[in-house]
Amino acid sequence: MRRRAAEDPRLSPADAVRLLNDPADYVRGTAIRNPQLPARVLAGLLHDRDTACEAVTNPAIPVPVLYRILAAAAAAAAAAVAARR
Repeated sequence: MRRRAAEDPRLSPADAVRLLNDPADYVRGTAIRNPQLPARVLAGLLHDRDTACEAVTNPAIPVPVLYRILAAAAAAAAAAVAARR
């Protein structure tokens, strides 16, 4: 039941945030991907190693933020390749 609520794109932002504290991992993971999460909460999840991989799949991430994430990943990959030479 809580997972279904976390999947609902009509969920209120407050309820989406509340579900981030659910005791079940699968409910928290689903809530992380809910497009109703407030931008500041989503930004915090993107900066946390434990939640970043799920948070990056949230459809509400602004395109400029995605570009910054991709640019940072590309720079890290280029640095890793250069370090091996």
